[in-house]
Order: sequence, then structure tokens, then C-alpha cells
Amino acid sequence: MIEPDRPRRIHITGAPRSGTTLLHVLFLTCFDIDGRVEAEQRLRKPVPSGARLTCTKCPGEVEAAATIARLDPLLDVIYVRRDPRDVITSRHDRYPGRYFTNIRIWRRAERAAARARSHARFHIVDYERLVCDPDVVQRELIKAMPWLRPTALFSEYHLRLNRPNAEWTRAMRDIRPVTAASIGGWVNHLGRIKGQEKLHGHLGEELVALGYERDHSWMALLRDVTPDMTPSVNPERLTPRRALMQAMPRLRDAALYFARRRKTAQSVEGLSAVTLP
Repeated sequence: MIEPDRPRRIHITGAPRSGTTLLHVLFLTCFDIDGRVEAEQRLRKPVPSGARLTCTKCPGEVEAAATIARLDPLLDVIYVRRDPRDVITSRHDRYPGRYFTNIRIWRRAERAAARARSHARFHIVDYERLVCDPDVVQRELIKAMPWLRPTALFSEYHLRLNRPNAEWTRAMRDIRPVTAASIGGWVNHLGRIKGQEKLHGHLGEELVALGYERDHSWMALLRDVTPDMTPSVNPERLTPRRALMQAMPRLRDAALYFARRRKTAQSVEGLSAVTLP
């Protein structure tokens, strides 16, 4: 159970198009969370004041979130891991006809997750297990974070959600039961897979290491395929200048996060010191 004077926060992250929106919707619908933040939000942004538990999500913040979680004992980070082939062939309704992200960005997120995986408050959720066994994954999350209070089963979230956020429906395309239908859709985009491997190198070893394939035999599907070299919405290459521009905001975001956290803690201490007549 969460102590009233120690508000906690959960932040969901991962590579873009890895399923972070689905898990965020499941949390807000199926757990007792009074600090509801429905829109995508970075860690540095302010959260509802006075909330016992806040849940936010922002893909692409794996490195910053893992670093901050090591320093803040009241922050839990959930990383959603998904087969990179499905990640890089996924599209967002905001960018019709275009692939959203790429192998470079997936690898950056996966490297950061690998460095943080031993931390007690860094939790990894496999997207494939989530959509195949949502209630089992929910029970595992409760075991890892026993202060969570379930209000519904993950498998029944669509029956409880009567006011979907417009951002959710754009990212997920529809509010529907959790199913495994989205797994393996990459087989319909072999040109994209081959083009991405041409740009960023083969995925074979990583797929085997993460358990998505037993060997490299799947690569035979790409043998006679023409590579699709269409650029992703996210940039394929990272110039040194852009890398520096990305690193600096991460430092700023961490500083802003702790400044706001300190202010919240001081407010809570002030409230607890007030005695009623």
C-alpha cells in the first residue's frame, strides 16, 4: 500500500511503436491511478499535484528514465520490448503511408534497457506476452510493484474504457480487445526489412539473443526481395550535431525532473506539518 505522504510515479517508455500506448491505456483503465495523465508526456513535465500515484508514458526516453529511476526511489520505469521487425514496419495514423521509426532508434532503446535491466525499479514487459497473456502480465506487474491496486483485468480493459483519448485512437487505430493479431505483421513488409538491414546492418544475432528467432533461417524470406529504401519519419542517421542536441535536453530534463520532485516533496512535508484545531 502507498503511504499518503510518499506519492509514486510510473513512467512507461520504449522504442516508438513498441506498444507503450497500449500498456499506458491498460494501466489507466485497470489500476487505481488518481494522477491520470492521458497525453504523451516527458518525465520533466509537471504531474497532477496531490496525486497518490501518477502514470505517464513517453517512448524514446529509455536512457533518461533509467538514469532518473536509479536516483529517485519513488519512480518505477516500465520498458516495453517488441520484435524490432514489427517496430520498424509499424505505421502511425498521423503519418499515413510512412513507416515511423527504424532499426537505429530501436537499437538505442534496447541498449539502454540492457544496461538498466538489473535495477529493481526498471521493469521489462514483452509486448508479445502482453497481447497473448495480458492477465498473466498484469499479475507479474503487481508482484513487482505490490502497491498497485487493480480495478479490472487487462483482458477486459475495452469493456471499461468508455471515453478514449483521441491520441490513443490515433496511435492504436482502434480501442479493441487485446489480441495477438499484431504479432508478425512484418512478413507483409519484407522490402522494408531488407532496406532497413541494408542501412543499419542485419538483425539476425539480436533476434536470436532476444528469443524472437531460434536461428537465422527466417532471413531466407528476404533473398529475392527488392529493398525498400524509403526514409522513416524518424531520421535514419544521427549527425554529431544532432547527437549533441539530443544529449543536452536529457541533462536538462533530469534537472527539471528533480527540481519539480523536490518542490512536491516540500509541499507534502508542509501539508503534513499542519495540525487541525
